[in-house]
Amino acid sequence: MPLKDLTETGFDPDLHLPIRGKRYRVPAPDYEAHKEMQETIVATGLPPVEQSQQAIDALGSAFGEMVADGVPWPMILHAGRTTLLHFGFSPDMAEVHWALAHLGRMVDLEQVSQKLGDLERARARARKQHRKED
Repeated sequence: MPLKDLTETGFDPDLHLPIRGKRYRVPAPDYEAHKEMQETIVATGLPPVEQSQQAIDALGSAFGEMVADGVPWPMILHAGRTTLLHFGFSPDMAEVHWALAHLGRMVDLEQVSQKLGDLERARARARKQHRKED
């Protein structure tokens, strides 16, 4: 069976963030932008709240739309940091970050993200080992 064009299969590489009943579309980055995000996440982890410019840049055109809609700054920043994780690390990590943002006041999120990163790397090694055995 020949492979179909990804656009014909409904593949959507963009990130869609639901905020206050609206879905904001964050366009998927090209390879160079992805590589830059990935290098940032791997080298320094998720940028701290003070480094908001990275989060704004990651949102692309969705940032202006959020501002125009009056989305509060903490939600915009959270959306940007989620975007950095989604495209720079993994969609699974971004989903965890999106859902558990309020836990930052209760747990050490850096330690949690390190443990989740360790788990993700272990899964990748297991998948690689499994492919070698096949």
